[in-house]
Amino acid sequence: MGPIKQGLKLLGTHAVMSLVQFIFMPALFGILEKNQVYQWLIGLVYIAIFWLIIYADMSSKGLDDAKKEAFAPYKGFIAGLIASIPGVILYLLAISMKSSADSINWFNTVLRIWLVPYTKIFVTFEKMMPDIAIIPIVLLPLLSGISYIDGLRKRKKILEAIEKAEAMRAEKSKVNISF
Repeated sequence: MGPIKQGLKLLGTHAVMSLVQFIFMPALFGILEKNQVYQWLIGLVYIAIFWLIIYADMSSKGLDDAKKEAFAPYKGFIAGLIASIPGVILYLLAISMKSSADSINWFNTVLRIWLVPYTKIFVTFEKMMPDIAIIPIVLLPLLSGISYIDGLRKRKKILEAIEKAEAMRAEKSKVNISF
């Protein structure tokens, strides 16, 4: 799978995660509305789940590519850039459509839904919206690229374990021959 297809798959993963987290957001954030520690904890759990799924997906892809000898370090970053396109478009539309006090900037609202794992950060820094949204948009390609590269590290670790097992087996066979 090339970086474009992987980027589209990552885009789909992002969309599904945003939808699932958006559905559960009112229930989880509504339990203890006044408790900021709880609110931040849930917000950080949302971000951690989102990042862990991206990490697992991209490092697995990096491992598969390393096995097939099709690994290229840039593939994860390109996939992340492709998955960031909707966020970048929504961000540009949100900053270009500054709303007045009477109207709602619907692009800002859609941007928040798209980046729902970062809701607590956006609510806390409300006055900086939509400008602060560029941070998670930029983090996605970085996270996916680093995760993809980690697949190569996993492959090397597996090969080292295989070599170690082979060496132990050879050592054991030498011991058995001497008897």
